[in-house]
Amino acid sequence: MSDTQDFTAETPAADFAPETLAVDDITPILEERAAALARSSDDDDETSGETISIVVLVVGDERYGVDVQDVQEIEPLDKLTPIPGTPVFWAGVVNLRGSMYPVLDIERYLSLPAAEAAENPKVALVSRGGLSVGLLVDEVAEIRKVRSSEIGPPVADGSSKAEVVRGVTPDMLSVLDLEALLADPALVVEDNAA
Repeated sequence: MSDTQDFTAETPAADFAPETLAVDDITPILEERAAALARSSDDDDETSGETISIVVLVVGDERYGVDVQDVQEIEPLDKLTPIPGTPVFWAGVVNLRGSMYPVLDIERYLSLPAAEAAENPKVALVSRGGLSVGLLVDEVAEIRKVRSSEIGPPVADGSSKAEVVRGVTPDMLSVLDLEALLADPALVVEDNAA
């Protein structure tokens, strides 16, 4: 007979049985496999959904997110000049680096309950579709990444400005739709002087 074993129907099944391992021997192997699978799952989560970087703006007791690509700069509010005859949600204009920008009071525009005025309000200069507007905010809290799939539908609160909110994250951050906001016809100030 040759060096190789001839496997026929007469070979006992016990010869094919895997080597028996003790539970203590298997546990580390299973833990290592579980850790490897968890790592690959986390990696898949990072790449499976589009993530966007959001600038978190605080307005009163509310938090709003704006895509970081739409934010040009954030400056302390300095020398705001009111413009007579404009709607109440236009706080005025501000000079930033030699250019004049209108400043939208988000609290008034969204009809939020009046909050105590911030000690050091800020202007977040945002730009979309060739329009640049300063948003008056109490503070800029952070920049964070959010998966697009985590942004749920906006909360139906009966607000007339609900269409400017793209959606809400699980931790109740309202993500603004800047394109819809800047396209709102209510923001247009007509010059009726003839």
